[in-house]
Order: sequence, then structure tokens, then C-alpha cells
Amino acid sequence: MTLDSNLSDKRPDFRRKILNSAKLSSLKFMSDIGLRLVSTVVLTRLLTPEIYGVFAIVLVYLYLLEMFSDLGIRSLVLTKEGEVEDDFLRTCWTVTILRGLLIALISVAIAATIGLMQAQGIFASDNPYSAEVLPWAIVALGATASLVGFQSPMAFVSERKMDFGRVTWVAIVTNVIGLVATVALAFYLRSIWALVLGNVVKSCTQVALSFLVFRGPPMRLHMSREHLGIVIGRGKWIIGHSILTAFSQSADRLVLGFVMTSSTFGFYFIARQLVDLVLRFLMSIDAQMGLQVFTHLHQSATAEFRRNYYRYRLFFDALAGLSTGGLIVVAPLLVRIVFDDRYQGVAPIVQTLIWGVLLVGPLLLRSAFSAERRFKEMTLLSVVSVLTLWIGLGVSIFIFDSVNIALSVIALHRLPEAMVCTLWGGDRDWVVIWREFIGFGFCVVGMLAGWAVILLWNALI
Repeated sequence: MTLDSNLSDKRPDFRRKILNSAKLSSLKFMSDIGLRLVSTVVLTRLLTPEIYGVFAIVLVYLYLLEMFSDLGIRSLVLTKEGEVEDDFLRTCWTVTILRGLLIALISVAIAATIGLMQAQGIFASDNPYSAEVLPWAIVALGATASLVGFQSPMAFVSERKMDFGRVTWVAIVTNVIGLVATVALAFYLRSIWALVLGNVVKSCTQVALSFLVFRGPPMRLHMSREHLGIVIGRGKWIIGHSILTAFSQSADRLVLGFVMTSSTFGFYFIARQLVDLVLRFLMSIDAQMGLQVFTHLHQSATAEFRRNYYRYRLFFDALAGLSTGGLIVVAPLLVRIVFDDRYQGVAPIVQTLIWGVLLVGPLLLRSAFSAERRFKEMTLLSVVSVLTLWIGLGVSIFIFDSVNIALSVIALHRLPEAMVCTLWGGDRDWVVIWREFIGFGFCVVGMLAGWAVILLWNALI
């Protein structure tokens, strides 16, 4: 029996939408893979590792500002009870615009602070923070965030209705236009501004398509006290979780950016991108339909919930395990084929970071708890991850003085969180212990497949 025949006997349309969402997510993933490979092959031959190292610093500060101000507008639209009123959407749109302007202003303050520190000679000459272009790049991407604030919330309404077709195609078109612009700029500029301005073009495209493709009530500045209360009331838990997530997701770049050279930090940035291809695909599928799936499954008996949870999870465990095992073996060959000789330092970092992908399976239970609106528990889980990562990085860098240990901490810092999810799931009788280890079996298969690929490659070359 399959997920298709067991999710529900009463809602075949729901099953159809779930499977259609998986297909569209797979299509988006394949397009992302292709675009990322094209981008990597072309841009790494036009831009140096040092440029990527500086750009990674810009992105981490923009990410922090976005997460610190995240009220979870998308989640609010997806989970709002009853109908989504026009005034509610306009209030969400107004709040998002104000958030973008706040990000732009704070970006200026951060850039000015870094500029003053550069003038005082605080950073080593080979450190990414010493690049003169860094403050200006931070200001430019901060201003871009204010433009993204104008994106129409009707895209979230389409997701709420599980109409993922247009959402997927808009994402693909946006990525293609952004890539073409970035590559063209890189040919001409050969500097970090190719990456920065490419992001500007991509963001402007995203905003324009959100209005052209997702039709709905006209947006205008509007602030309803009732709906603002909903945004703030639920958003306070979401923003707390987002802040903790930001500290967790950016800790690696914040710490390593200060202790690595620009080129080594560029290696790390690219390795993280490669590993994130798998992570983002898996998590994007769960983010796109996890809340809807588990909201539906919570209506069933415990035994049925458990059975369908593991059917839903099997795809995640399989891809996570196969990807982990495969990349552990073939990463050196992959880097040698895709990059030029300047980027060979990427491979060993990939081989370490990829182990964290195996934790995707047990972490799916986060969506099960989120579907029950257990925001406090989700915040607690984020606290566990943040403490694990920051304490681990502190010990690795400042006590053992080891970047290699720090990379292992980064890869596995969500292990305690996964264990807590499993324990909570066990208390609800959702967990079968032996099925928690299926991902390792797929990992072994992935390793064998990787060795077969290497043997085949060596035989052909």
C-alpha cells in the first residue's frame, strides 16, 4: 500500500494535490540543480574564491536582518482559520514593506560600523572583513530587501490552496533571470558587484511576477487593528523562533568569517551551497506541504498516523541517505570536474558537511508539532540547536583551535534537536525505533553507487 492510497479515503483531491506538489517540487529541484551547476561552472571561472568569501559575509548579515524581523507572514496566511480577507492581506503587505525599509536602514548602520573597524585596522589583510567593497555591498543588498517587501502576498494564498503550479514556475523563471543577469555581469565586471547586482535583478523579477502571475485584490497600504493584532500575536512566537533559527543558521559564517582567510571562506561558502542543494530540496518539500499533510494526519488514529508518517518520510530518508553516501565518496571527483584548480579545497568540506543531511528524516516531526501550533515547543527546539552550535563552535575554535572539529559541529549540531523530536514523538506513540535507522542503509547504498561511479569514470578517462 502507498501514500497515495492511505493518506485519506475521504479526500482524493487532497491526495492528488499532495502528489502533484511532490512532482512540482522535484521539477523545481532539478531546475535548481541545473542552474546551480551552470552558475558554479561559469562563475568560478570568472570570479576568484576571495570574491565568494566576501560575498558570503554580505549574505550572512542580510540573512540575520531578515530573520530578526520575520513575523512569519507566509505561515500566517497558510494557517489562518477561515477565509483570508482582503484587509488581512493588505495589512500583511504593509507590514512586509515596513520590515523591508527597517532592514535597509539597519544595513547602513552595519556597513558604517564595519567601515570604521576597517579604518582602525582591526581585521587581518587576508580576512574577508578587510575588503573595502564589503560595506558598500551590504548597503546595496540591504536596499534590495526593501524592494522584496513589495512582493504580493497572493503567492502565499496560492500555496494555501495547494495550487503549486504557478508557484513553481515563478520560482524557476526568477532563478533563470537572476542567473543570466549574474553571469552577464560577471563577464563584464569580474567583481563582487556581479553577484550583488545579480541578486538585485532577481529580487525585482520576483516582485514583478508576484503581481503579474498571482491575481487578487489590489494591494495598497492599509493597517487593520484587528488583523495587525493577529500578525503580532502569532508573529511574536514566530519571530522568536526565527531569531533562534538565524543564530543557528548563521553561526558558522559569523564565526568562520573571522578566523578563515577570504579564499578558504570562499571554499566553505561553495561547499555549503552544494550541500544545501540537497537540504533545501528536502526541506522545501516539507515546507511546502508538511503543515497540510500533518494537519490532515492529526485527524486520524495514532496507528494510522504512524503508518502514514513513515510513508511520507521514506522519500526523505532515501534521498538523504543516498546523497550523503554518494557525496562522501564522489565529492573529490565532482569538484575536480565542475571547478578549476583554484577550488580543490571545496571537496573535504563537502565530505564533512554532508553528514548533517541524514538528520532531515527525524526532523520532519517539527512539522507535525507545528501543525498543532505548538510554537513554544518549536522555540525550545531552536534553543537546543542554537546552544549546541554556538557552544560547539566556541570549544572547537577557541579551545581546540581546530576548524575541522568546527566543521563537524556544524554538520551535526541538529542531532540533539532530532533526538528531542524523536523522544517527543515516542511519547505520542508515533515512532518506531528500527525505522529511524533506514537512512543509514540508504547511505551505504549511496557509498557503493559512488564507488561505482568513480570506477566507471576512471575506466572511461
